[in-house]
Amino acid sequence: MKIHSLSLPLAAIALLFSSTVGAATATATAPKLMIDLSKFKLTLPVNSSGGTTGKSVEIKPNVLTGNPGYSSKYFYTDTTGAVVFYAPSNGATTSPGSGGDHTRSELRELYTGAGGTEWTNVVGGTMTATARVDQFPRDKGRVIIGQIHGLDSMMILVYYDGYKKNVEVKYYAAPSNTTYKTVVAASNVNLGTKISYRIQWIGSSASVTVNGKTFNVTTASAWNKVPVYFKAGAYSSSPNVGNAADDATQVAFYNLSIQH
Repeated sequence: MKIHSLSLPLAAIALLFSSTVGAATATATAPKLMIDLSKFKLTLPVNSSGGTTGKSVEIKPNVLTGNPGYSSKYFYTDTTGAVVFYAPSNGATTSPGSGGDHTRSELRELYTGAGGTEWTNVVGGTMTATARVDQFPRDKGRVIIGQIHGLDSMMILVYYDGYKKNVEVKYYAAPSNTTYKTVVAASNVNLGTKISYRIQWIGSSASVTVNGKTFNVTTASAWNKVPVYFKAGAYSSSPNVGNAADDATQVAFYNLSIQH
């Protein structure tokens, strides 16, 4: 197996988003030293001018891994050694006005095998991570921390429900996303508690393991050879407008790795 442990490459954009955060939370350690970012792009909750409207900006691998490496108030390493993903609820989105109306500070895998930046169940993949949720949005209270996503559909979501204090897993039966199954993978999970998870899909077998408990599913033939990719970070359940100024989503990752 090949391991990949964790759009605007212009220097001006890198400088625009290179603001530092307070010494109480940030360190001098670049996120690239904690996670291999060479096979990811980062989506931010702001546009290319740093504003909170319109389309969200993407930071490409060469900027993430450059010298000294990308960091900002939306993506930095804290004093615990974890990589923090921070997304204010009011902000720019990936598809303004067409359904992607949720902010995120999130890594999107760029697969390097044949056939583009996605992979299929023929190749198979496993993502493993340990994270903690520091803040969840008031609307719905959910934070997506890991997923397998298709080009036009969702497949598997792992999310934290702050009001229920649960980690839940959602499996979509087909790329149409009309039916799904949700399971509670862990309960009584407080903010700041470490959550370890593994998401795997190979052939017709998919599984999610959360804090040592595994949930298996046999995937339908409709998913066969559908291009997908991994995502991890802080994805808000709130709409991207009309929230309180301090409403936000924050997730910190202690480790993140991908295998194919």
